[in-house]
Amino acid sequence: MKCDRRSAWLYLLPLTCLFLTCVASVQAQKIRVEYNKKQDFSGFKTYSWMKQSANSHPFMVMDIMGEVDDQLQSKGLTKTTGNPDLLVNAYGALDGSLNVSYDVNVYAMPGLDGPWWDEGDPGAIGHGSAAVLIDKGTLVIDVVERSAKKLRWRGVAQANIDPDQQEKSLEIIEKAIIKMFKQYPSK
Repeated sequence: MKCDRRSAWLYLLPLTCLFLTCVASVQAQKIRVEYNKKQDFSGFKTYSWMKQSANSHPFMVMDIMGEVDDQLQSKGLTKTTGNPDLLVNAYGALDGSLNVSYDVNVYAMPGLDGPWWDEGDPGAIGHGSAAVLIDKGTLVIDVVERSAKKLRWRGVAQANIDPDQQEKSLEIIEKAIIKMFKQYPSK
């Protein structure tokens, strides 16, 4: 079958539009996961959430916690109110930048600007500061080994979120959490 330029263009136009749409959606959401690949996660069986501070978007917080629960449970972890192996902390900035401080009795929260472990020593952790600056549109999920008081896994998502479009924002956030936890070590 002979194909002229016009019919080739008509065939390629929808594919080009689809490709550009996919590229735009990938660029709209940036995911980064950090953990020491030498760390053994097989001993972690239970988790609990750290106390969450008051928030101006409580339904969004509940949705984030629910999606993280789903992801952790799909990895074989059980949520508990007792003495968990892991503590989960989620924090983010929706409307503007935000300073987040940490509780030194739980773990030292390192900044977001690079790896925080030492490949030679799986137990090592970089020094944290009293507060971490979170840019608008950033969600951070920390998974901390409770007994060692050390950060073991961190997922960071950055996206263009519009607080006025809550349903669309929730969809973007849920997709980001799913992408993050695809990189959580399986048992």
